[in-house]
Amino acid sequence: MKKWTIGIISVVAVAGYVIFGEMLKEVNTSDLAVTESFRHIDELATRSPVVIVGEVDRPPRPFEYHSVNFFESRIQVEEIYRDVSHELTRTDTITLLQNDMEEDPLVKQGEKVLLYLQPYEGPVIQKAYRIVGLQQGHFKVSQAGTLTSVGASNLYQKSGLSAELSKLETLLKDNPYMSEHNDVMTDEDIEAFNETQKRLLEKSQ
Repeated sequence: MKKWTIGIISVVAVAGYVIFGEMLKEVNTSDLAVTESFRHIDELATRSPVVIVGEVDRPPRPFEYHSVNFFESRIQVEEIYRDVSHELTRTDTITLLQNDMEEDPLVKQGEKVLLYLQPYEGPVIQKAYRIVGLQQGHFKVSQAGTLTSVGASNLYQKSGLSAELSKLETLLKDNPYMSEHNDVMTDEDIEAFNETQKRLLEKSQ
């Protein structure tokens, strides 16, 4: 009887821990304030799978999720400078997800912007993008093609580079996208992997 009771209590405890863990995971993924900070424009470029110029076609729409304030904006794509998934076209309108805070100032209706982006993955909204580096990846584009950072410092100027849209293609070509989780195996790693596979095969025979 005692064994059955202990068993039931254990199952309930484990189930509760799993459910609670999933709840915490869901809440944490809704916080967009956690992001990388870059020291050079090259670093920003290599971490951005999507780079576009577009126009903000309506004011950001506020909404709340788990007591956190978010804003949804629509960006009409005008130029695609990088899209590693090859899903975007110049006629698309994408959804931008932001928090209205110092590190992530909101886009404004009618602005032409250059955005370094990545797809948002989480429970807050479906099929949206967020800005890589938040304010660091958010630039206003003038009619002359000059880029003005919305943050305190312009990464282009900080990197000693000209903040001009005409230089963007060269910058992205020189700094191709590298996934943060895309670990490249060295020759030593491959050799060790092959040796392990060989030993396992010999043991199974």
